[in-house]
Amino acid sequence: MSADTTPITPERFAAAIVDLNQSTLYLKVLEIRNSIAHLLSSNAQLEPFARGDPPDDVCADAIRENEEVIARMHERIALIRAEVENRGMTWDEFDRAPSLVEAADQEAPAQNGVAGPPIQNGVNSHCDTEPHAAWSDGTFQVGRISGGQVHMDSADMSNSVASAMGPTNSGPLENAQELERQLQQRLADLDDDNDDGLHL
Repeated sequence: MSADTTPITPERFAAAIVDLNQSTLYLKVLEIRNSIAHLLSSNAQLEPFARGDPPDDVCADAIRENEEVIARMHERIALIRAEVENRGMTWDEFDRAPSLVEAADQEAPAQNGVAGPPIQNGVNSHCDTEPHAAWSDGTFQVGRISGGQVHMDSADMSNSVASAMGPTNSGPLENAQELERQLQQRLADLDDDNDDGLHL
């Protein structure tokens, strides 16, 4: 984190989420969980260097800073939970998947470079390992925004990266055709209003 910036205080965060609707709160929880997953992954990659011989102090500092950020993010999730429950809603919908921290703790030995098969990088690299649990536990979810509405894909579609990138029931072409139809309808409505006046 830059020395010139300070994180938003819990009080300001709590005040900011009061006006958000339920779906936006849900998306915020998913966003925060996604950020936590990335930070945990980063820590797992940095750990061999932080504990190396000689230890890398920069990596150790980065891990400590990431852990502080993760703690703040957990605090924000707790604030969102309090807001959801204050509205009389249940937290069950927001917490459908197992805890991200528990899932990450179970997978950490396979990701820190000490155990497990090597990770292959590159565009055409193929690795025989299973996709990360985040694709199946609800941490990463795939969907689209259409007409101002959020449409989440079903869980079986988001279980793998390949299916997440594949076509959905209403793909871009169908959305473009629908948009064109709506535009033509609006233009036709404007032609019906032909009063030769100035339209602003």
